[in-house]
Amino acid sequence: MTSFTELLVQRGHRPSSRWLSRRLGTPTVEESLRLGLSADYQVTRLKRLRLADDVVVAVEESCLPGHVLSDPESVTHSLYRRLEDLGTPIVRALQHVSAVNADAELAQLAQVPPSQALLMMTRLGYLADGRPGELTVTYCRTDYYDFMVELTQ
Repeated sequence: MTSFTELLVQRGHRPSSRWLSRRLGTPTVEESLRLGLSADYQVTRLKRLRLADDVVVAVEESCLPGHVLSDPESVTHSLYRRLEDLGTPIVRALQHVSAVNADAELAQLAQVPPSQALLMMTRLGYLADGRPGELTVTYCRTDYYDFMVELTQ
């Protein structure tokens, strides 16, 4: 698992983030199912723009159970570093990659034309005890992200 910061540094960019919101709430139906939570369970919601050299390259929305992260304002830089500091690190994740066309709101945030294709990465991160601890959806500009997969027999 490579963090956003590590990925961009490896590619020679200067990474940064701009917070759009950090708040508490209740999970959506999909979040409840994926994170194994009841509908009234408290979750932390984080939404931010991810930048490379001051250019928006991704829009990221994270949802974490309250028992994993109860104070949204405590995340100032790296979410994963904060979780490690709290003793609740994400140790493995399943990530699904698909393509979507940006609606007007997403296009404005990502600074791309409406309907432009973006990579949508949905990551379900797990704690050491096997419970889901993070659901993050990241919408990535295709001019900054690509993936290579090695297949072996």
